[in-house]
Amino acid sequence: MLKCLYGIVLIVVMAACASAAPTPDSNVRIPPTLPPPEWRASGDVITLDNIGQIALLGRLDSPASPTTIFAHSLSPDGTRLAALDNEQLMAWDLISGALVFSTARGSANYVFYAPDKTEVYTITAQGGVTLYDANNGIPQNNFQAIDYPNDTLAFEPENGWLAFGNLPGQVKVWDPLERQSLVTFKAHDLQVTALAFSPDGTWLATAGEEGTVKVWDWRNRELLHTFTDNRPAHSLHFAPDVTQLAVSKREHIRLWSLENGQLIRTIESGEGGNPVVGFGMDGHYLVSGGTNVEISVWDTGTGGLAAKLPDVGADRTALAFSPDGTMLLTSSIMGRATLWNMTTLNERTVNNAVLDTGSLIFDVDWTSDNRLLTLFGTSGGVYIWGIPASDT
Repeated sequence: MLKCLYGIVLIVVMAACASAAPTPDSNVRIPPTLPPPEWRASGDVITLDNIGQIALLGRLDSPASPTTIFAHSLSPDGTRLAALDNEQLMAWDLISGALVFSTARGSANYVFYAPDKTEVYTITAQGGVTLYDANNGIPQNNFQAIDYPNDTLAFEPENGWLAFGNLPGQVKVWDPLERQSLVTFKAHDLQVTALAFSPDGTWLATAGEEGTVKVWDWRNRELLHTFTDNRPAHSLHFAPDVTQLAVSKREHIRLWSLENGQLIRTIESGEGGNPVVGFGMDGHYLVSGGTNVEISVWDTGTGGLAAKLPDVGADRTALAFSPDGTMLLTSSIMGRATLWNMTTLNERTVNNAVLDTGSLIFDVDWTSDNRLLTLFGTSGGVYIWGIPASDT
């Protein structure tokens, strides 16, 4: 392993010297020119103690002409990856790196794994759901999820529930594994603009075009909270302990208490800001994007700015927390992929390390078992990083 970077701003030393990714013209697509490296198995979960050993384990490539993967889903146990590009629905085995299946994408825009990993669900903007055998990609069934759809949905991974909103303001929740609609109710006077399940799946947050956000005990159609604003929400995010709800709009984020229904604080993100939002460190931090080339980290307890993450904002920012919340992986399409240590944040410095990807990165994710990082290249390849297994 080549050790080349040291200092207080680094938590780890990577396998190669960290440098910003190349920035060619954004209209030029450069597919991978080198064959993928020999696949290496993961040897351990990724922690702050062993992060210095992290390395590229392999690259997953489309069997067809490579294009950007715009939607993906990791299986609940972290051993499979399903993805959509312009042409294909594909699935890979993340233990061996082998392609499990590929088939025509159709018009699907979203993909999810069933909680038992037996099926893969794809969804179109028109509300059509197709269920595939997860081992061979053969369609098993399909159904229309909701009338008058408007491409608004949420997925609850533990139980596999799918919630759909529509233009008349209705919400419908499905159990695709059972091929059963569980509940339908009128949530808003105008169209639904955003949906989110609470981490345990008990509550469902809905946003309407009229500016209201509502929190429901959805199984019983019971309204628990109503939050009012003057503009519709772009996205909704429950804190891990379900004590707060972050309501993201283009110009600000409002934090609402789910204990008393009161507004806790408003976080200004700037007009036209990049609406990336996420909770980390068991809800202690809220991470948000904006118009600047920085991501802001807010202390949800005090409402104060905890830190700024430089050079990762603005252009198609993506972020993903490690399952234990101690690390944050970020990328921007014309920038770089960076790991951040969330346990040592302060106003003056944020410990971080850049992954030497050699490719522009469109999206990032972690497997649920904390073993693998998945980095989705703009040219279609998926770069898998982790702690390599020992050769002995």
